[in-house]
Amino acid sequence: MNNEEKILEMLTELSKGQAEMRADIAELKATQVKQGEQLSEQGEQLAQINDRLEELDDRSLRSAVMLENQVLPQLQLLYEGQVTLQQTLAPKERVEVLEDDVITLKTVVKSISNRLAALEKAQ
Repeated sequence: MNNEEKILEMLTELSKGQAEMRADIAELKATQVKQGEQLSEQGEQLAQINDRLEELDDRSLRSAVMLENQVLPQLQLLYEGQVTLQQTLAPKERVEVLEDDVITLKTVVKSISNRLAALEKAQ
């Protein structure tokens, strides 16, 4: 094999290698295009997610304002009403004592009524 043949063989191998490289580059470009499309889709999805997050932030802000302006004052009024009721109501022990006194008074009144009725019959 002479030098010219060796050079031709080397050029043939280089051409084949270059063709393979071109195919690989074309494949890489196609992959990049697909990845670009995927990135674009992901960007759109992120934009939608951001929109939803903004909506949720708005809702939570409105809920917080409503709680602060409507619910908390009403709870405060309920608490104040409960405190007022607790202050005006008689303690349980006092009510029990009064119940015992009323039972005793009823018994005494009944007894006196019976005695009075017996005295009236006797006259």
